[in-house]
Amino acid sequence: MKAFFTLFIAAFLFFGCSAFSQTKSQALSKINTEGFQRSQVMQLIGDLSDVYGPRLTGTDQYLTAAQWAKKTLENWGVDKVYFENYCDDCMGWEVKSFNVEMIEPAYMKIHAYPYAWTESSNGVQIGDMVWIENYGDIEAVKKQWAGKLEGKTVLIGSVPKQNMLFDPLSTRFTKEEIEGAKKDILPASPSPLGPTSGNVDLVANKDVVFEKGMRKKDAFYAFLKEEGALSILGTTPLSPGIVHPSGTYSFRKSHIKSVPYFAISPESFGKLKRLVDRSIQPKIKFHLDSELYLKPKNNVNIIGEITGSDPVLKDEVVMIGAHFDTWHPASGATDNGAGTGVMMEVMRIIKATGLKPKRTIRIALWGGEEQGFLGSLAYAEDHYGKVGETSRKKEVEKISAYLNMDNGAGKMRGIYLQGNEGVRPIFEEMLTPYKHLDVDNLSIQNTNYTDHDVFDYYKIPGFQIIQDMLNYFTVTHHTNLDALEYVPERDVMINATVIAALVYQIAEREEMMPREE
Repeated sequence: MKAFFTLFIAAFLFFGCSAFSQTKSQALSKINTEGFQRSQVMQLIGDLSDVYGPRLTGTDQYLTAAQWAKKTLENWGVDKVYFENYCDDCMGWEVKSFNVEMIEPAYMKIHAYPYAWTESSNGVQIGDMVWIENYGDIEAVKKQWAGKLEGKTVLIGSVPKQNMLFDPLSTRFTKEEIEGAKKDILPASPSPLGPTSGNVDLVANKDVVFEKGMRKKDAFYAFLKEEGALSILGTTPLSPGIVHPSGTYSFRKSHIKSVPYFAISPESFGKLKRLVDRSIQPKIKFHLDSELYLKPKNNVNIIGEITGSDPVLKDEVVMIGAHFDTWHPASGATDNGAGTGVMMEVMRIIKATGLKPKRTIRIALWGGEEQGFLGSLAYAEDHYGKVGETSRKKEVEKISAYLNMDNGAGKMRGIYLQGNEGVRPIFEEMLTPYKHLDVDNLSIQNTNYTDHDVFDYYKIPGFQIIQDMLNYFTVTHHTNLDALEYVPERDVMINATVIAALVYQIAEREEMMPREE
């Protein structure tokens, strides 16, 4: 009788486990079929980039795109979709028309784009150009230039180093780089995957990093306005011909707004500087017709939920997210239309399969990430507790995990574990069915400078996926070339499908994901 009972238990466990495995296998099969064979991710990214274009924080364009995203999620049957405001004094800024030219000593079209939140020119302006290389020491600048800048266009900064394009513009991580990252044992050690792997607590130090670091030119801007300067020209040393207007962060109503400030190509900068070196004074003609306005209703996070099916576990949440805002000189396809489109596609896949995950799955599309996690941080302080305070709201205990995508449009290669060793065996098991796609690489490394940092600060398991960089930092990041042409369809299809599978499996677990020690 004892032997029979033992055999019965063994058979029960075997068939029970087999049934569970088959159920999980069937669920992943549905996700794969929907994600790979019926994908809509490129259409979503195309809508975001080609139709709704740049989505700069605070703008009417941002709100119009947010309304589209909300309606799209609702049309898929996502159970709850709503907006949450994140900023009352973040200003909108939009370009209506601009042009920059050199008209003496000979005509040259200057390849340019205005920096955000700078003032209009009040019509066409013409003035001689001067060069100020070192503008960080404002007292030294005042001593040298006081009384000499009225009616002048000011070229600022050093001449970019030559880029002869010997190195490839687009790369994928090599096998050696991935293997090196997998072998890391310290979260803050130098990473084979590049400079994004650090241990900077950006949330606790946000005022230092963003307010002081990103807006360090404010005193210089104020001085130029006082002196009557007409405009500023600057550049960023990227690849040839690329314009990178990511240098002003004067987005709050109280911030100093610069005189018209244009990012120009490295080549245009180089020629202007060479003329100055020859004692030939270039004459610059320009205009900038732009609009500054304050509409707090534009500043919204987009939140959507698929309600969990388990009577108890539905109060726990698996979150996914990406920042919805972009910089303004292009359509924001890789930063971060790709991340937004992928995460929206995750929600579509799960709804389209008819699967009923136990936990609630929540998507958050954040505003104001480019200005220092404004959207995700406002959400966290409202739902989880204030930064710098020890008390936390109960809601923080209900979030099982947060997955983020914001490193361009490259293929997922794995997950940064953000120092959380407890999740390693769990992710290893969850990613095993996708090993053939080479997306199962796990690194203990931290990675920073995007919205998962906020969740990590609150000790919520928050993760950014490891992605092939492709041409993100060489061509598209915050530039005039951030367009749909740089989004590879296969890569984003894989990202959406694998993340959907991860999210579903996390939602089905009997326990929440382990917290960091």
